[in-house]
Parts: sequence; C-alpha cells; structure tokens
Amino acid sequence: MSLQITIAFLTALGIGSLITAVVSHYLGKGKEVDFKKHEQKERRYRSVLLYMDVYFEPQNIKFLSSRQPDISSQKDVIEYLKAEYHEMLLYSPREVLIAVKKFISEPTRENFLAAVLEMRADLWIGKHDLNLEEIKINFPKS
Repeated sequence: MSLQITIAFLTALGIGSLITAVVSHYLGKGKEVDFKKHEQKERRYRSVLLYMDVYFEPQNIKFLSSRQPDISSQKDVIEYLKAEYHEMLLYSPREVLIAVKKFISEPTRENFLAAVLEMRADLWIGKHDLNLEEIKINFPKS
C-alpha cells in the first residue's frame, strides 16, 4: 500500500508541475503581448505629440527622426494628425480620442496639453494626477 501511495504522490507532483509550467508559460506570453501593445501605443502617442508640437513651431520638423518628407506646413501637420487619429480609433481609449480630436479641430496649446494628460493617464497612471494649470508653460505670442 505504501508503494501505491508513493506512486500516486509522485504522479500528482508530476502533473501538478506540468500544469504549473503550462499556466506559467501562457501567463508569461500574455504579459509579453501586453508589454508589446503598451510599447506600440507609447511609440504612436509620442509621434502624435511631436507632430502636435511641430504645429506650433513648423521649422522644428527637421528635428523629427520620423519626419515625413511631404509635411512642411501647419496644414500638412493637421492632415498627418488626422491620419494618426484614424489609426488611434483602433487602440486608444475614449478620453484620448476626444482630446486628440479637439486638438485637430482647434489646435491650441491648451488642447495640446489636454491630449498629453490623457495619453499620460492611459499609458502610465490610469488617473489624472496633474491638471492644465500645473503643467502649462506661458509662451510668448507669435
């Protein structure tokens, strides 16, 4: 009887270890996929923010590594942002979409910063820990 218990115990350990290994593998894959999604979203958000910033200072487009050669004016920047916005419809939460849409419709520094705050909340903290007045920089009028 002792031999049967020992065999049953070892079998249970083997199956338990196998189940643990399989579950760990799939959980690890899930985390890896989530990380890649987050990384991709961050990359897209950064690009959008850089182009929003270029709207205010079009000459700074030369500093963008992902520069589109056919973008040379504020109108071109808005058209680029519209295309990015349409892609964002696939992966961005409602708040980010609304903020980006508002910037495209009315490109102001306040709307730019509002979009930044929404992207920040989506990517990192899940809440709004800052407000516009706290992050606003007063720029001289052009």
